[in-house]
Amino acid sequence: MTATHHYTGDEWEQYCLLLARRHYGADQVQEVPARHGGDLGIEAFTFCGRAFQCYAPVEPLSTAERYDKQRNKLSTDLRKLSTKQKDLQRLLGGVQISTYVFLVPIFDSAQLVQHASTKAEEVRAKNLPFISRDFKVTVATDAIYAKERNEVLERVNSLVDVFPTPPGEVESWMEGNSQLAETALEKLAKLRLSPGVSRTYLEQLINQFLDSENALARLRERYPDQWEAATGSKVRKERKLVLEYPPGSTNSAADVTSIVRSLKEEISRQVPALDDSFIDAMSWGSIADWLMRCPLDFELSESGT
Repeated sequence: MTATHHYTGDEWEQYCLLLARRHYGADQVQEVPARHGGDLGIEAFTFCGRAFQCYAPVEPLSTAERYDKQRNKLSTDLRKLSTKQKDLQRLLGGVQISTYVFLVPIFDSAQLVQHASTKAEEVRAKNLPFISRDFKVTVATDAIYAKERNEVLERVNSLVDVFPTPPGEVESWMEGNSQLAETALEKLAKLRLSPGVSRTYLEQLINQFLDSENALARLRERYPDQWEAATGSKVRKERKLVLEYPPGSTNSAADVTSIVRSLKEEISRQVPALDDSFIDAMSWGSIADWLMRCPLDFELSESGT
């Protein structure tokens, strides 16, 4: 792969796991979160015997610097196969790992292949119960999943479809959540929209909110890693709303559109697998959510006082 984008560690991991899920099947790839129970040296495995570790050092780096970081990371994580063997055996059940795939954005050192071969031999010599006799370590970029990479980057297929919410359900939701709707309407009034326009505007926001909530529920069920990345982007944006849009800086519908545009760019960068319709619904739906729950507010412009 000729990397033109410098990935963060989380971005690269989510991207690699998406490729693996598409290649082997979503129900054949088990993610291994490190947040609870500690890092076990792998980030996912398949039931057919492949383990994955995804690593993206902070770029730019020279070839020698990149090799040093990749070599050290690979050594550290392969060592955990023995130091964490009890936890790994319980995690894997009856699965035996035959191939350890070390996925990196840029791979330009033959010495790393030599190092991987040496480490694979060391792992085999330990006779670990969950390691097969022909265990090997493969160093690769996303080029090994070229078909899946093209599908993701070109967004040929949607992970989940966004189905429009019928107008009747929007009205029912607003009636059942009248306090939240009233809070949002009070804020929209500060944009100097007429009462009728404010309500229509809110109805469309609620429509997008319900569309996105339903789509997110399906995304969570089918692709939990992508759901986590998408919702994480929204949460990070919400935490910075007051900093990026301080009181007094947002007082028009155009300002709202600007916030939506910024969130769309953030989600698209963090979760490239999501298509435009999903990102659009989620971004506008987030505005409705923030208006109702209070992270987002407006101030009357001087011309409106």
